[in-house]
Amino acid sequence: MNDDIHTLSGAYAVDAVDDLERVRFEKHLSACSECVAEVDSLRAAAGQLGYLAEVTPPARLREQVLRDIAKVRPLPPQATAEASARIEITRQSLRETGRRPRRFPTWLAAAAAVIVIGSGATAVAVQHNNQVQTQTVAESVLADPNASRKTQAFPGGASAEVVASKSLGKAVLVTHGIANAPAGKVYQAWFQHGESFTSAGIMSSRADQTLLLDGDASTASAVGITVEPEGGSSSPTSAPLALITIA
Repeated sequence: MNDDIHTLSGAYAVDAVDDLERVRFEKHLSACSECVAEVDSLRAAAGQLGYLAEVTPPARLREQVLRDIAKVRPLPPQATAEASARIEITRQSLRETGRRPRRFPTWLAAAAAVIVIGSGATAVAVQHNNQVQTQTVAESVLADPNASRKTQAFPGGASAEVVASKSLGKAVLVTHGIANAPAGKVYQAWFQHGESFTSAGIMSSRADQTLLLDGDASTASAVGITVEPEGGSSSPTSAPLALITIA
């Protein structure tokens, strides 16, 4: 058994190996404490990604990314001075012992570099990726010429518009001038399916916002907005402030 078996540690940590590779690598793990530690650390790092918070991207983000992507040369991540020193120590140790460095897959080397920089940088990278994707879906719904567009006006000039694309199965809620929810409360959006309601997301406290609603809009008959306890509810606990028909 040669050093090539070590290169499976990253794929094994994220369950990306086939049955044959799994059996081979698990047999190797029983005799390699270094790979055991490496798999544990990679799984711990991957688990932290689930705690990232979603933030609303600036409206110009997609346009800026598309404009710059063709002219900006990607640069490798820059490690801290401490990380660089550790890398050099590892290289020196490998030269002295004569052990051949492991040939990590490209994707794993990139992931390791991001982890070295810090969880903050990882959060920013993942957030930006999710933000661009979310913004693209919302823009696709708003640009659909066959989408239904229904608006409900409120006293004082506030309004809520629902743009629903049956072909995409998505809907977007656009609000203008909506007052903040009462203290300890939030506005929550709902899809109505027959007599039942399913949560479509919690609205932010901004008066003007564009919210891509969670869930399948293709079979929904209406979108409702209710006032719910902070954190949201599994089902509406108050009468809808708005019930906008989209079917």
